[in-house]
Amino acid sequence: MQVAGVVSSIRYTNEETGYTVCDIKSDNSTLTLVGKMPLLNIGENIVATGCFVEHAVYGRQFSVESFERKMPDKEDEIRDYLSSGFIKGLGSATAEKIVEKFKDKTFDIFQNEPLRLTEIKGITPEKALSFGQAFLERENMRGIVMLLSKFNISSTYAVKVWSIYGTYAETEIQKNPYLLADNDIGLSFKVCDRIAAYYGIEPYNKERLKCALLYVLNSHTVNGDTWMPKDELIEKAVKITKTSIEFVNDAFDSLLLDGRLYVESKFPDRVYPDTLIQAERFCAVKLSLLNVIFDDFSPDEIDILLLDYEKENRIYLDEIQKEAIKSALNRGVYVITGGPGTGKTTIIKALINIYERIGLSVILTAPTGRAAKRLNEATGYEAKTIHRLLEVAYNPESDDKAYFVHDDENPLSSDVVIVDEASMIDIELMSSLLKAIPRGTRLILVGDVDQLPSVGPGKVLSDIIESGQFKVAKLTMIYRQSEESLIVTNAHLINRGQLPVINREEGDFYFIKKTSSQSTADAVVELCTQTIPERFGFDPIKDIQVLTPMRKGDTGVYRLNELLQQSLNPQHKNKPQKAWGGAIFRVGDRVMQIKNDYSLPYVITDESGRWTEGLGVYNGDMGIVIDIDLKDEILTVRFDDNRTCEYNFDQLDNLEHAYAITVHKSQGTEFPAVVIPLYSVPPVLVCRNLLYTAVTRAKSLVVLVGSTDVMEKMIANTNMNERYSGLKERLSDYVGA
Repeated sequence: MQVAGVVSSIRYTNEETGYTVCDIKSDNSTLTLVGKMPLLNIGENIVATGCFVEHAVYGRQFSVESFERKMPDKEDEIRDYLSSGFIKGLGSATAEKIVEKFKDKTFDIFQNEPLRLTEIKGITPEKALSFGQAFLERENMRGIVMLLSKFNISSTYAVKVWSIYGTYAETEIQKNPYLLADNDIGLSFKVCDRIAAYYGIEPYNKERLKCALLYVLNSHTVNGDTWMPKDELIEKAVKITKTSIEFVNDAFDSLLLDGRLYVESKFPDRVYPDTLIQAERFCAVKLSLLNVIFDDFSPDEIDILLLDYEKENRIYLDEIQKEAIKSALNRGVYVITGGPGTGKTTIIKALINIYERIGLSVILTAPTGRAAKRLNEATGYEAKTIHRLLEVAYNPESDDKAYFVHDDENPLSSDVVIVDEASMIDIELMSSLLKAIPRGTRLILVGDVDQLPSVGPGKVLSDIIESGQFKVAKLTMIYRQSEESLIVTNAHLINRGQLPVINREEGDFYFIKKTSSQSTADAVVELCTQTIPERFGFDPIKDIQVLTPMRKGDTGVYRLNELLQQSLNPQHKNKPQKAWGGAIFRVGDRVMQIKNDYSLPYVITDESGRWTEGLGVYNGDMGIVIDIDLKDEILTVRFDDNRTCEYNFDQLDNLEHAYAITVHKSQGTEFPAVVIPLYSVPPVLVCRNLLYTAVTRAKSLVVLVGSTDVMEKMIANTNMNERYSGLKERLSDYVGA
């Protein structure tokens, strides 16, 4: 059947799926329509195809299978459409004046001559242009949404497409649907294939095959590789395209000529994306240039400086620590690695003191806000994140938009740069940092090489150590350990392949055995909401962090966040909320930024009320939702380092709940209490360094929940999937100091 009418009210709409419940006026009667009708507006004329159904609660409804829309043509309908809320600042009174003035030309004015809206009293040129822009964006966005909805693609993706391609989006998609597989949009190759088939793109189309190769390579770099074996790349591309190897090889050669893939004569089996091979090459050259020996300190002078430092600070340094400090003082590049409690911070403090005593300036930095804050608290010296140290700037006239202020042309001004939590640094961030460090500057890298590698591509710290080209202090002696605490002891036991000591009375390291994934999840919720807060006094949102190996399943990030939100921050009439991306964001929620956004503005307010502005929020930053403005469509987050950021609703796919996070995302951070579910862990994640990393995130309490068998297998397995990285070999090509 078909029904037709004018949309008179919209009862409900899901912005992600486009599912809508609305009323239309049709032949002097009102009908309720339900179904996928994305971006519908009051005042529109629609013709819907479907059938009538009887709902148990809501009665007779028309279930929409497909629909067509046309812009309203009656003056009252045009007024209702314009004032329905999609144009901010345009109310019904102003809409009525506009329609009264321009009649049936109203939409043409909005689209082609928006400045004529200034003929209406009270509308400034700025307002007129913003009204016109909002109108155009709505119509173009709707076209993208309608196009993607044909393929059952969420309107969330339409927002991403619009932000990248704007008014040319539909044309670009029709020309090359495989653009939608790019990182910034993220559709699968299979979905892109469906769209391509709709437009009649042939299976052997070269652009399709080139996209398949880039898609496969990108999936590996997202998982941490900087390169991929050529044979494996070709094989996987043949598999997903279902074409012959000859055609895929031809597409591969075309990408090489385009400069979108790189293969070196020395390593002909390694295929790199452009950005990663450049980063690897630069890091290898720059680290080697920095790796010199200075003669600022004689052995006797160092002994005197160390003795003075011990006396002034009433501290005793053993021979291992002294040797590490002596080696670091005259090295251009120096690495300090060791587990928790092995004295890394003690050495950093001594080095800072000695460097400053002889007039050398020192910069402290770390990859994450929490790590920088912890470094600041431990040393008493200012520490910045690498991104804030390099200073992100924004150029609206540039295609790249955001960039680092400090680089090879505008380097950092310091004699020494000390980087903590260096195991977290990926190859691209390391390249950016090294560009800003001039020759003659000392670089000291501090980290725990036994932790998980960086979230981004590469294994920088591991490659630097294993290259054998740099002086490395490997700390094994445990200094920070008390009889009451088992966290440091157990971390080292796990790292040596031994079972931890658990469940001591009045202890801080526990294992709760469960026999199913559901009972494990239930136990995690009870621990976070009742047991730990009541017994240990920890705040369930600020102090307790759930760290899980995986994202899916009963004990994965998605399900645990859903359960913990229900318990810790349930729906309330005084708490605004916004549904987005399959989740509900609510005031009071703990959230995490899940991708780098160099251009997002932030404000920091200090205790005296003074505020500073800046740019950039980064993958792994965590905070609390402090406000949701449903009218202006803005969600506000205050991050743990006191940065406050405003997100437009179409930016919410950059956030996810953080009551539970993956162990990978926890790197570089510490929490008072950590709860770790271990049940139904995928085999690829059953490995020692994942459990070791999770345990070392806790300062005061660790609770493992689940299967002892899983825990024992993780401790026994040292064979985590090896990353493809070429930095080690590149460094070995150079003669070290």
